[in-house]
Amino acid sequence: MKGLGKIIALILGILGLSSLASSKKKVAVKKIDAKKKVVKKKVKNIDKELKAVKKKQTKAKKTVKRKPVKSTKEAEKFLKDFADKKWKK
Repeated sequence: MKGLGKIIALILGILGLSSLASSKKKVAVKKIDAKKKVVKKKVKNIDKELKAVKKKQTKAKKTVKRKPVKSTKEAEKFLKDFADKKWKK
């Protein structure tokens, strides 16, 4: 009987159905589950940060179309005004 029990245990061990093999599998699954939880938390935090950054970003402003310059006086005036605006900022 003891020999038969050993043979059955050996066959179950080979098939991966013994209690030792199944406990090792359970431990491996628990480790993977723990890693999944950590990754999910990290993804959630990154999503929060990304959402906050996107809220803070300002949308691009549309450029203002300018009138075409016809004379040199208008061009000089435009350049002076443009320079003044740059220095005021």
